Amino acid sequence: MSLKKSLRTILACMVLQIGVLSGVPMRPEQVRELMHQLSTPKVAHTSPDERHSSDDPPEDADADAD
Repeated sequence: MSLKKSLRTILACMVLQIGVLSGVPMRPEQVRELMHQLSTPKVAHTSPDERHSSDDPPEDADADAD
């Protein structure tokens, strides 16, 4: 498990614990759903035409100027 994912999970659990100590009602089903959403990998859809930002100008800069 990566450090970033571990810290995110710990932070979510701390927020839930603060809610418990302050008396915020939350059903066990809601807690399970939240923990499931945290553990589910997210998929990012990117366009193959999309370029990553870099110092290089786009290849077709002349075509866009027209």
